[in-house]
Amino acid sequence: MTFLLIVSVASLLGTVARAAADDQMDKLQERFKQRYEQILQLKTAGKVGETFEGFIDWVKAEDASAAKLVNDENADRRELYALIAAKEKTTPGLVGERNARRNFEKAQKGEYLRGKDGKWTQKA
Repeated sequence: MTFLLIVSVASLLGTVARAAADDQMDKLQERFKQRYEQILQLKTAGKVGETFEGFIDWVKAEDASAAKLVNDENADRRELYALIAAKEKTTPGLVGERNARRNFEKAQKGEYLRGKDGKWTQKA
């Protein structure tokens, strides 16, 4: 009887945790949408680019007026990668690399990409 109670409580806690993670993912997605146009402008201007690790970084000198935007984007990506990693039983680093591959494929001509070798290149 005690075993069944423990299993039931564990199952309930798992369901609650999944619901909380899903809610947080929804909030993160909304913040990504709100920043999308500004991030796109920075990419188009050649100020930031996508990295192999799944984050954005400054291609040249950091623009102080956009530093908070870039830091917020990366913080939210870091949190999203951790949530996905927990769900998929993998590491946030691997989730970030998968996202980087998608972002590299979707990048527009002229946007900067920093590969595994640490070098920036412009997408042709």
